[in-house]
Amino acid sequence: MVVERQLMENQEPNRRDMGRDAFVERVWQWKAESGGTIVQQLRRLGASCDWSRERFTMDEGLSRAVIKVFVELYRQGLIYKDKRLVNWDPGLLTAISDLEVEPREVNGHLWHFKYPLADAPGQFVIVATTRPETMLGDSAVAVHPDDPRYRDLVGKMVELPLVGRQIPIVADSYADPEQGTGAVKITPAHDFNDFEVGRRHDLPMYNILDAHACLNEEVPEVYRGLPRYEARERIVADLDALGLLERVEEHVHMVPFGDRSGEVIEPWLTDQWYVDAATLARPAIEAVEQGKTVFVPRNWEKTYFEWMRNIQPWCISRQLWWGHQIPAWYGPDG
Repeated sequence: MVVERQLMENQEPNRRDMGRDAFVERVWQWKAESGGTIVQQLRRLGASCDWSRERFTMDEGLSRAVIKVFVELYRQGLIYKDKRLVNWDPGLLTAISDLEVEPREVNGHLWHFKYPLADAPGQFVIVATTRPETMLGDSAVAVHPDDPRYRDLVGKMVELPLVGRQIPIVADSYADPEQGTGAVKITPAHDFNDFEVGRRHDLPMYNILDAHACLNEEVPEVYRGLPRYEARERIVADLDALGLLERVEEHVHMVPFGDRSGEVIEPWLTDQWYVDAATLARPAIEAVEQGKTVFVPRNWEKTYFEWMRNIQPWCISRQLWWGHQIPAWYGPDG
């Protein structure tokens, strides 16, 4: 990121224009110029280290160690490739970790739309969203199984406006009867909670954005290629023209931003490499359960168990040119 900023400030070609080899060479040049400064600063701060054993992340020995461990874990089935939702930074064009996501409070809007019932002309289910552009990727509407307002509608179909496909009304405890109308649009490819609902109900996952957060070929042709916020304005206007916009409310909500790029992060369905963190967590859980590891004060055990027992697969791949490469190669058949 530092080198990319330097390129931009010096009005030089960006990394994609430079190409991978030239960019990596430039980063090594930056490391040679700045590495000594970093060590000098650590010394002045009083860091007491055995400086004769100094190592750099990309040293050949460490690179060999990374490859060795990756292959071992892959053979044990603890590293695998999967298509899941990630935090996608459309500025850096890479997946990023939860720690690199900065939630910010934003003054926005909550749009309420009418979804027509497929077999009952003139009747609608009303859903609300802060991201109207994602409705083109909806694959269901969820209602709480105990909500009497919708009990008779579970299993029926609504017609997704602007797209024309029919999507089911499903019963799922994720829908909160006390929130809004109690009916929630489900977009499994663009929301982490919706992704889990989609897996529970075996829903199709329509990935409607490309890597740059522009609408792709999965949406009606009139919206293809539009940047996400331009698409939002167009979709709201089109739904309003069809009489399907019920109301708009001022709404303060949390929006995820990339802490390095400043871009709004998109939950994006893509192929990445993962570590089976749940399997690796079992010995650590057992160590505390059996008293081999003790928390002081003991009440922190509850927090520990909640985290470890609900741990998610760890995404270890990034779409960056600088860093350890995933040691996987693909043949002509993929």
